[in-house]
Amino acid sequence: MSPLPAAAASVLAELTEQAGGPPERVRAKLSPVLHPWLRRFVELSPYVVVASSDGNGHCDASPRGGAPGFVRVLDERTLFLPEESGNRLLQTLRNLERSPGVGLLFLVPGMRETARVNGRAEPVARSDPRWEALPLDAGERERLAWGSLVHVEEAYYHCGRASRFADLWDTGRINRNQTDPPLGKRPAATAGGENHVRHGRSVHGVFGGEPVPEAGAVRPTG
Repeated sequence: MSPLPAAAASVLAELTEQAGGPPERVRAKLSPVLHPWLRRFVELSPYVVVASSDGNGHCDASPRGGAPGFVRVLDERTLFLPEESGNRLLQTLRNLERSPGVGLLFLVPGMRETARVNGRAEPVARSDPRWEALPLDAGERERLAWGSLVHVEEAYYHCGRASRFADLWDTGRINRNQTDPPLGKRPAATAGGENHVRHGRSVHGVFGGEPVPEAGAVRPTG
């Protein structure tokens, strides 16, 4: 066993021994279907993060956005996640080629709670006979190249502690960040993706890895 899973198993055993399992009220919110509250949350959500893995521990979490309800609820056990033309890396699709498992995290601006859906994704191309039966408008049906039928295995709402701790929807902070962005213009893409990275100290050397030397300043462009 590699050291990472072993470390996780050790911490899990320690925490379980100290605190026990989740209380019944937490277990009770786990549902094998989209109950009405979750269904409505998805229908109101304009933003979802899609997590996937190739089955070998290589993971990806990708954002998706659209008009509220762009992710369609087909029934209590099935969602349709449309895929717009993106950067063509197709990281999610490449992962689904190896492993169908996905985790979805839905947000609704201003709501502290989030909705989580875990299940299996089945990619569907425009050439699939089922494409015409999907609840898409004419523009979407023509524009989209593919999407995924997500077969729900576990769905639940997540309480708002994280967003509350983060002040995620604090309107004052949002307005300040829009007026005076805390980050400058994003850097231009570079071969290897490293030329624009600056480290003020040895990051990886903290826990015994090789230190990353500080790079010269690069003026972001593009």
